[in-house]
Amino acid sequence: MALSCAALPALAADPQGQPSAGGWVVTLGVMPAVGPRYDGAKLYGLGGSPIFDIRRADQPKGFSAPDDGFDISLFGNDVFGIGPVFNARGGRYLSADRSLYGLRDVPWTIESGIFVEFWPLKDRLRTRLEVRHGFRGRSDGFVGDLSVDWVEKLGAFTVSGGPRFSVADADYMDANFGVLPAEAAANRRVTAFDASAGPKSVGLAAAVSYDWSATWTTTAFVRYDRLVADAAKSPIVRHFGTRDQITVGTGLSYSFAVGD
Repeated sequence: MALSCAALPALAADPQGQPSAGGWVVTLGVMPAVGPRYDGAKLYGLGGSPIFDIRRADQPKGFSAPDDGFDISLFGNDVFGIGPVFNARGGRYLSADRSLYGLRDVPWTIESGIFVEFWPLKDRLRTRLEVRHGFRGRSDGFVGDLSVDWVEKLGAFTVSGGPRFSVADADYMDANFGVLPAEAAANRRVTAFDASAGPKSVGLAAAVSYDWSATWTTTAFVRYDRLVADAAKSPIVRHFGTRDQITVGTGLSYSFAVGD
């Protein structure tokens, strides 16, 4: 599991914890979470992801949802951004669920790709698209994640949330939801299944953050996904798992100034 949250990874802050006016502000933290052990699993486990952000000290703190990948905006402004994005994708292993006997392992991987972000209503309504592919090889496949978030700032609190939609190509769908005839014969509880490219899930996500100071922030989030199309039809999901996928987590981050 990997929720991507908003997450590559001389350092100083002033005595009051306020970043200096020049240089850069770096944010580091961790976001532990409880979620499905693999795509479609009904068993849950503990996972998580790092939090990382860097911005110029004269730029205001921007919004990032906990399930965003780590991105670097190369072009854009306060209503539009585009650039590379990275994420960690969890794998599927027999050790996570003994019911998977005979089925191939799906190795974890690091994904890279591109993101596009647009605010139809500045500082209130954000739309974001990420398209990513794993580093391990072709079998990792492409995944596209579309998110829409309404963002509300209430003093030190930031509340956000909205719909989620995910699609994947045939390589990803086959690796995570397909069953080869030899695998079906070895497992004996599932039948052979060829998963096609298309929609993977629809869902909702919500988060709340609290700025204790200019340096310390805590965040809590929840995300619900419902598997659809061939992901929902997969014998792996129907016999060993569930279409309903829930992830809950909380995080702590620290910001500090670098340079003058």
